[in-house]
Amino acid sequence: MKKILITGAAGYIGSCLLAYLNKKYAVYGLDKIKKKNVYKADLTNIKITNKIIRKIMPDVIIHLAGQSTIDGIGSKKKYIKNNEIATANIIKLMKTNDIKNIFFSSTAAVYKGNSKKNLTEKSKIEPNNIYGVTKLKCEKLIKKNKLNYIIFRFFNVCSSIPSLKVGELHEPETHLIPLSINKILRNKNIKIYGNNFKTRDGTCIRDYIHILDLCAAFDKTLDKLFKNKISKKIINLGSGKGYSNLEIIKNIVKITKKNNYKYKFVQRRIGDIAKLVCSYEKAKSIINWKPHNSNLEKIIKDEIKWQKINNYKRKFIY
Repeated sequence: MKKILITGAAGYIGSCLLAYLNKKYAVYGLDKIKKKNVYKADLTNIKITNKIIRKIMPDVIIHLAGQSTIDGIGSKKKYIKNNEIATANIIKLMKTNDIKNIFFSSTAAVYKGNSKKNLTEKSKIEPNNIYGVTKLKCEKLIKKNKLNYIIFRFFNVCSSIPSLKVGELHEPETHLIPLSINKILRNKNIKIYGNNFKTRDGTCIRDYIHILDLCAAFDKTLDKLFKNKISKKIINLGSGKGYSNLEIIKNIVKITKKNNYKYKFVQRRIGDIAKLVCSYEKAKSIINWKPHNSNLEKIIKDEIKWQKINNYKRKFIY
């Protein structure tokens, strides 16, 4: 059985992917936080990380760990440490231990954005925040070191996999969909960052991909990788559709049938741009993948199921 090591395995995407791939592969996790089936290590500590990698000797490293919370976008040191330095250490240890294959979680934030057309992998690269800058540097570092890489540029990953009892559980939560669902179900007020973007209703437009579709993309690509049918690719993963912040909230209200809430606009965040929507044609062509679960109704309903599993006991940033 092929062995896979997932960094950031205690996080949202990592925990979902570990549970999803676990029946098919020997999957191991690594994170700063100790959890079941997850080794504890900080990737900036190269000595401890090396001990774990040498013990497992994985066929593939799926590198998800990193700093991503946009609300902390001003903290450059954290992004450089947890993205650039951590990735450089992983690359060094892969070369030391003769591990050839890496999947890297990059981001839509590397693109310039605001394009009238959906973004392809050939769209202009121009990150405008430290998160996107550090992720782009990681991409370049991986390509420079002659590894067999798959770089996935994620758009907005969301929702849960209720059947596996895994989903988004940040502490505190900052993402729009889980936060808005929780607020609306509890009749609480919602804050929306900015209403003066050049979009159809003045609020940000984003592309939302269901976590189940993201996991399926990894699964399909691993199949191809182990058959030596794919190498050195950069691939967008998104739904190909864009929804504004206000449209998200209105759809949650429609599905929950709750309307005893209010929203207010607050100052837009540093680094936020008006529109990020992807084209997934390359993923369709190369790995025969489509975002079958990424319609807004399923995304919202699966997130509601997940919040019920957790009895709505979540910490939220506001």
